[in-house]
Amino acid sequence: MKRMVLFAAIASAGFVAHAEGLRFVTAELPPYTFQVPPATVAEEPGPGQGLVHEAVQEMARRLNTSVAIEYMDWDGAQQLALGQPNVGILSITRTPEREDHYQWCCRIVTDDLILVGGQGVDVSSLEKVRDRPIGVLFHSGAEALVRSLGFSRVHTAPEEWLNATKMKERRVDAWLAPRLMVIHAYKEIGADASTLNFGQIVRPSEIYLAFSKGTPEAEVQRWAGALKSIQDDGTLERILARYSRLKVEPIADDRRRFTRGSILWNN
Repeated sequence: MKRMVLFAAIASAGFVAHAEGLRFVTAELPPYTFQVPPATVAEEPGPGQGLVHEAVQEMARRLNTSVAIEYMDWDGAQQLALGQPNVGILSITRTPEREDHYQWCCRIVTDDLILVGGQGVDVSSLEKVRDRPIGVLFHSGAEALVRSLGFSRVHTAPEEWLNATKMKERRVDAWLAPRLMVIHAYKEIGADASTLNFGQIVRPSEIYLAFSKGTPEAEVQRWAGALKSIQDDGTLERILARYSRLKVEPIADDRRRFTRGSILWNN
């Protein structure tokens, strides 16, 4: 899927330098990083936001620098970070499958990777849904996990709101994703998140700012120190609390730039 890359330069009067040589990338991964309106709605997406996006903005301020956070499809963001030095990737989950591929700078939030099922589906364990259609985010830790376990009825989607739609319409019987992303996506399609059938917490979902291999270690440590700064004075806690109260505005199907006949819907 071709997606517009947004170069969102985040600047303020307090910035006196740029993050020399560093490139920051992410994708539509609400509530961690997202745009309003998103690229699936507008040819020119709105500014980036999200609890990880704002945390990294604040970290940059503490470092007296400015960053441009680029939004693109999640696979593209990961390929950039895997193939080039000096790339920071936001909202990436630290998993055993990814451990050796990045420099893991700092954990910004811990979520639950949780199994969700349609009504009447036993989601007490992954084994219970092994033979059922299961939705996952493309090129995610969840996809890597179920494929490593030999699941064969894996339905991938480039964004979680598509998995939410598939779950609502019972095109999949199960869905594996971080809890906060599940809830946000279900609200985004105008569905009632209280009806979700939550099951097994498969493992913690640790959401990181990571850097590509080849990024100077001193730079990685500088950003890790900036996270500690916003943790110590309560700034990070306030950001997380604000997003826990976020009112998600539903996006109707007819506002999307991609129709039900497109690869987005049929994948």
